[in-house]
Amino acid sequence: MKRLVPLLLIAAAGGGVYWYTSRPITTLLLTGIVTTDQVLVSPQITGRLDTLLVTEGDTVTAGQVLAVIAHDELREDRAFYSFSADSVASQVQESEAALRLQEEQTMSQIAQAEATLASTESQVAATQAELNNARTTYDRAQRLAVQGIVTIEALDSAKTAVDVQTSRLAALGKQIEAQRAAVALARSSAGQIAVRRSQLRTSRQQQQAATAQRAKADVRLAYAEIRAPIGGVVDVRAALPGEVVTPGQAIVTLVNPDDLWVRIDVEETYIDRVRVGDQLTIRLPSGDERQGTVFYRGVDAGFATQRDVSRTKRDIRTFEIRLRVDNRDRHLAIGMTAYVTLPVV
Repeated sequence: MKRLVPLLLIAAAGGGVYWYTSRPITTLLLTGIVTTDQVLVSPQITGRLDTLLVTEGDTVTAGQVLAVIAHDELREDRAFYSFSADSVASQVQESEAALRLQEEQTMSQIAQAEATLASTESQVAATQAELNNARTTYDRAQRLAVQGIVTIEALDSAKTAVDVQTSRLAALGKQIEAQRAAVALARSSAGQIAVRRSQLRTSRQQQQAATAQRAKADVRLAYAEIRAPIGGVVDVRAALPGEVVTPGQAIVTLVNPDDLWVRIDVEETYIDRVRVGDQLTIRLPSGDERQGTVFYRGVDAGFATQRDVSRTKRDIRTFEIRLRVDNRDRHLAIGMTAYVTLPVV
């Protein structure tokens, strides 16, 4: 009888183990890690790191100056391009004033030449009328001289008047030709105005190019100040003052403590139980529990480091899951272990 008791105890224990191991699984306890994205802050120009204003653990705000690169050369470039832009701007102003003056002078010359031409043409009309009158008088004097009514002196005087008006009309004709040439010359100055306008356009384009160069120098000078792209905490200081840094080289890395999440790997057997938006319980090493929201579920499977020992002898595939967790109390830290309870029923 005494020998039967141990056997019964062993049988009961074996039954208990069998029941415990064969019962259906209702939850999985998965081990994850607290992580986040790190922002690498790097310069956009090559230069010597003159000042580093932060160290590990410092809290920074978006736009805050983190470091300064020595910018003597950039400052001189900016001064050079600024002087060039101002010089070209002065040339543009002078060209504009010269163009306005030439336009006014040309218009005045054209108006004066046209007025003189019109006046001469009016004189031609008056002289032509006087010539016609003199010819009429001379013809009458000739008829009266034949009748003996007009003296030879009167006839000669009438003929002289005709000759005078004829000569005057010829002189006015020459003047008209000269005035028309003057009008044509004044109008030809409009072509010079077109040339000046073209030169002014070229000067303005040069001004725009110089202004763009100055703006570019301003931008490069602003690159000497390396600013925080986001608000967060300085995680790593990767460079020291005095070092020569290059574009893309990390100077500091920033993390956002309000943007932490828990990363876990879920076997493909249970991945269909997880959906974006699900609430899962997360337990920290201290025993503190809080809820996490699934915001990412991997679309591609990866291979786990373990191997299925069933008859299939296959590698176990896993999917990455990320859960957003409230960290306003700052209890979470990057790299911390977190345990996630996944219901599987």
